[in-house]
Amino acid sequence: MKRTIDARTGLEVIDPDECRRLLGGDVVGRLAIVDGGTPVVFPVNYVLDGDAVVFRTAPGTKLAVGPRGAVAFEIDDIDRTTRTGWSVLVTGRLEEVTEFDGATLERVKQLPVEPWSGGDTPHWMRLVPSRVTGRRIVGDG
Repeated sequence: MKRTIDARTGLEVIDPDECRRLLGGDVVGRLAIVDGGTPVVFPVNYVLDGDAVVFRTAPGTKLAVGPRGAVAFEIDDIDRTTRTGWSVLVTGRLEEVTEFDGATLERVKQLPVEPWSGGDTPHWMRLVPSRVTGRRIVGDG
């Protein structure tokens, strides 16, 4: 497979299919939203549903503020010893899946999303992507 290197940064560009494979192979990422003009980042455990990132949440900032603006979601893997790693970034819109989205709600309720935190997390959220990008720092070898 031919690698594409960004001439400006020297980073390998990860193609969209590989980005989706990496997203599907992880269960924890970071959701970034803007609350009152300030960026806020939350760790969430998730599952991929097609191209959408799905997670559950309790009432709070993610539910109250997230669906009204652009959001970002990021996962990565870093080896500090070899100074290598990769990062995948998903940007798009966040939406709550409700009973008004009958078929979608029934589908996401079957997904294996079990929040690690305690407490009741009755709200199903989906990040519908508008862009999925990835970059990899490769070693000299």
